[in-house]
Amino acid sequence: MTWYAETPARRSRQVVGDAAVVLWVAAWVLVGRWIFGLVRHLAAPADPLEQAGTAWRDRIDEVAARAADLPVVGDELAASLGRAAGVGGDLTAAGQRLDEAVTTLAWVVSLTVLVLPMTVALTYLLLRLRWARRAGEIARTRDSVATQELLALRALVHQAPARLHAVDPDPLGRWRVGDGRVVAALADLELRRFGLRQSRPLTGEVVA
Repeated sequence: MTWYAETPARRSRQVVGDAAVVLWVAAWVLVGRWIFGLVRHLAAPADPLEQAGTAWRDRIDEVAARAADLPVVGDELAASLGRAAGVGGDLTAAGQRLDEAVTTLAWVVSLTVLVLPMTVALTYLLLRLRWARRAGEIARTRDSVATQELLALRALVHQAPARLHAVDPDPLGRWRVGDGRVVAALADLELRRFGLRQSRPLTGEVVA
C-alpha cells in the first residue's frame, strides 16, 4: 500500500492535509476536554454535600451511642437520634447522585461535540486508505501491458480532450491498434492523476 504520492506536488498536498486533519482533531479534543471540565463544575456542591452528610451522620451516631447509656430514656432517645442520623445518609447519597449525574452529562456533552470532527476525520481517513490501496496496486503493476492499457482507457474517459489530443490527434484510434507509445503516454496521464511516476513505455509500437 502506497500511503503518499510519488510526485512532489501531490505528496506535499497529502502531507499538509494529513497534518491539518491531525491538528484539527487534536484541537477539537482539547475543546471537548474543556467542555467536560466546564460541565463538571456543576458538581461543585456535591463534595460539600457529601462531607456535610457524613459529618452529620457520624456526629449523631456518636451522640446516640452516649444517649443509650442514659437510664430510663436512653434507648428511646438513641432510637430517635438514629433516625435523625439517617438525614446525614440522605445528604451523602444526594451528593453522590449529583456527582454521578453531572459526570454523565459532561461525558455526553463533550462526546457530542466531538461527533462532527471525528466523522470528518474518519471520512478523510477512509478516502486516504482508498487512494493508498488503489495507488499501491497501480504502482506494483504499472509496467505491465494490461495495466498500461487499462490506465490508457481510464485516461480516455477521465482526461480532458485537450490533454488527450496533446498525446496524439487520434488517441482512441491509436489505443485501439495498440500503439505502445500512445498507450504509455495515456497511461502516464492517469498515473500523474494518481500522483505516481511514469511507467516504462511498452515495447513494440504498432503503427497503423
